[in-house]
Amino acid sequence: MHIGVFILLLLSGERNFGVRLNKPYTASVPMDIPVFTGTHSDLLVIVFHKIITTGHQRLQPLFDCLLTILVNVSPYIKTMSMVTATKLLHLLEAFSTPWFLFSAPHHHHLVFFLLETFNNIIQYQFDGNCNLIYTIIRKRQVFHSMANLPTDMGTINKSLNRRGKTKDLIKQTTQETRNQNQKMMEGSRPAMPAQPGTKTATLLEMPSKLT
Repeated sequence: MHIGVFILLLLSGERNFGVRLNKPYTASVPMDIPVFTGTHSDLLVIVFHKIITTGHQRLQPLFDCLLTILVNVSPYIKTMSMVTATKLLHLLEAFSTPWFLFSAPHHHHLVFFLLETFNNIIQYQFDGNCNLIYTIIRKRQVFHSMANLPTDMGTINKSLNRRGKTKDLIKQTTQETRNQNQKMMEGSRPAMPAQPGTKTATLLEMPSKLT
């Protein structure tokens, strides 16, 4: 997995790689992801979302690399499916919660990468990405909340102490996303089960383990 991510990171710096991600995805590979109609860039985002939200705990140090890859290819993404747009906004909503954002000095990097991804797509490929624009407008409260993040230590400490309540919010958000994609999952081909001895971490558990 690590080698694959590093190879993608190197490739993402090449313009031709980003352009060719716009080729329609028609392959049939057994993966436990929602069924979608789109391009290879949609597949990239959906798989990255899967890795981040349900991947092995040891993959967490790769989050910066995964989002850097999205930043590098984002200026070339001509179109994005609704499933993909929803996945990106879900990541931003989870990573921008105050208790997660302030729980470690480097957590703001994840939010920065996602915001830069949105900015690149809107700046360079606005016309073909109506699904992303619609999802951003529908989830505008996420951006309003970021604009009003606390800056004083007292409020920040209160946010960290309310992490339990925020976990409920992330759980609710995750459940809403699963409900939205439940019909899309129909017809998908599940991946092979994990080998004995492996350990998975959900999005709920991740932030506390990243501190």
